[in-house]
Amino acid sequence: MVALFGLVACTGLRTGEAGSEASPSSAAASGTFAGEWEACPGTTVSGECSRYVLLQRGSRICGTWFHFASGKEYSGRIVAHADSSTKARRTHVCGRQSVESDTECEDGWQTIDKPLRICDGKLSDSTRADRSCFAYYQAVPMADDQRNALLAEPWMEDCLSGHP
Repeated sequence: MVALFGLVACTGLRTGEAGSEASPSSAAASGTFAGEWEACPGTTVSGECSRYVLLQRGSRICGTWFHFASGKEYSGRIVAHADSSTKARRTHVCGRQSVESDTECEDGWQTIDKPLRICDGKLSDSTRADRSCFAYYQAVPMADDQRNALLAEPWMEDCLSGHP
């Protein structure tokens, strides 16, 4: 048990979010990038907040993205590779055609090379011109049933296993 607590401390796993103990399946998909991240600029209502819902197994990060722009919802899937506990590269994306993706998920994956970073406890999906971190996604509690539903998606298991 002491070794497990040491492992959690060393890997920077976030605990105490959304309530209950971690199940074996959620522990297998945990890491510093794992969780729900939300950006709500100005007076945006919660349903219009941009968000990432990410799961992580080792250096592999898989999840979903959502943005609301011009009165329309845009959503899709994302794959990234963590280079460290605070830096990752997004490698694949799919979803409704937008600035995030031009490939629908049923058509496959679009290859990309974009940053994903954690700075001061927030998630960043962009970098300023001077390469400094511009983090504006706040960690929000993710319910266990939401995490389990995402883990149950066939594409998620494939993704966390290394495909694409």
